[in-house]
Amino acid sequence: MHFHQHEAEQVAARDSRQRLRARIAVLQAQPDTVFVQDFPAVVAAVEAAFRREEALCERRGDAALHSRRADHAVVLRALHRTLAEIESGDVMLGRRVADALDAVLSLPCDAGTDTVAATPRRRRQGGRPRCSWEIT
Repeated sequence: MHFHQHEAEQVAARDSRQRLRARIAVLQAQPDTVFVQDFPAVVAAVEAAFRREEALCERRGDAALHSRRADHAVVLRALHRTLAEIESGDVMLGRRVADALDAVLSLPCDAGTDTVAATPRRRRQGGRPRCSWEIT
């Protein structure tokens, strides 16, 4: 793979996260009834963005693919565990989840960069390093 293609893929991954963050900002500005209606579409957009990031890692043969998938699964699990409550009208929970999601997406966890590898991390049981946004 050419360096320029790799660089373009990194930019695309960052842009995807920036678009998600912009979508979350729009969601947060909505009245409660619209927020509840639109939240599932944001979750679907996050799922799609994560799939694209994982496909990028897979195409590049990135050694971090499995840990990235695990990190994405943590975020998606949290979104799905709260989705029913939010759809049922728990707007306060939804807004807190949206704020947390925005914070996660703002941290350097782009596909294929060394930024995450250089970030101080704690170790999980089993020795797999956590993504920088996953520190408890």
